[in-house]
Amino acid sequence: MEIINTKSSVKIDIPLGETIASKEAALLKETIRKKQLRANLTPYLFLFPSLLVLGFWLYRPLVNTFYYAFTSWNMLPNTKPVFIGLGNFTKLFRNKDFGVAISNTAFYTLFLMPFSVVFPLFLANITNNMKGRMKSVYRALFFLPMIMAGVSTATIFRWLLNPGTGLINNILIKIGLTTENISFFMEADKAKWVILLITGWKMIGFSTVMFSAALSGVDKSYYEATSLDGADKFQRFKDFTVPLISPTIMFMVMMSILFASQWTFAYIDILTGGGPYGTSTNIYYEMYKYGFSQMNVGISSAAANLFLFVFGAIALYMTRLSKKLSFYDN
Repeated sequence: MEIINTKSSVKIDIPLGETIASKEAALLKETIRKKQLRANLTPYLFLFPSLLVLGFWLYRPLVNTFYYAFTSWNMLPNTKPVFIGLGNFTKLFRNKDFGVAISNTAFYTLFLMPFSVVFPLFLANITNNMKGRMKSVYRALFFLPMIMAGVSTATIFRWLLNPGTGLINNILIKIGLTTENISFFMEADKAKWVILLITGWKMIGFSTVMFSAALSGVDKSYYEATSLDGADKFQRFKDFTVPLISPTIMFMVMMSILFASQWTFAYIDILTGGGPYGTSTNIYYEMYKYGFSQMNVGISSAAANLFLFVFGAIALYMTRLSKKLSFYDN
């Protein structure tokens, strides 16, 4: 094959075989590149439908919530959101009910910790040493409240704690602890404690199963070695069990902090409606009330965005803390 350089009028001879070989090499390289690209894109093609659904039902509402936080809108037909800047956040911080909701949220978060971490940890440790079917029976009994629907649970407790015909009041009167019926949901000093106890009763089973699963993965040789050294049960629990399941403990602590108010929402809504006088409400119920009772989407969205960042910061901190405090037996 002959190539002529027009600038210098120099003839360059390139063998025809080398030209064909170079074209075949380039074609092969291009084919390999396309196959690699197809292989890299294939997983995303399978994920695309799920990502599309996730984006539509999760991230699209999240973006809309961020937008509505800076607008005034009542969701009525033929109305449009009106941009008002930071007005919703200003109204939110001036609202006395919102301050009470924050205080109650801290209350539920703090006092649900024993029900979601401390009590289940001891129950899981006790049942872990049982033999035969009794271990499964007890764990099933602990977990049973968790699978009950929140509405059903609230209805049962509304009947049990009824001030006139409730079983609890009848028992308290018969054993002499009180001489008159107690309105558990209508007295300010009792309503949020009742909500707390119902939620805690529901959560004990879930946490117990989580800790039981963690205990089943602990190497039994540790306990055999410590028993030979003369350590008692409490020492084995404190010095070996707790460190070995510390990742699960930290996970349940984080879950309890982040979701305590969400777990109490159904019982507040059905049993007390946030009352009496807002003493049993929390931030989730206030957001619901702003949006669907007062038809004020802007303030509800502002509260949602505020606590999105607050709980996000807490989750980030707890994740870093878990990496420092958790022990992994590897």
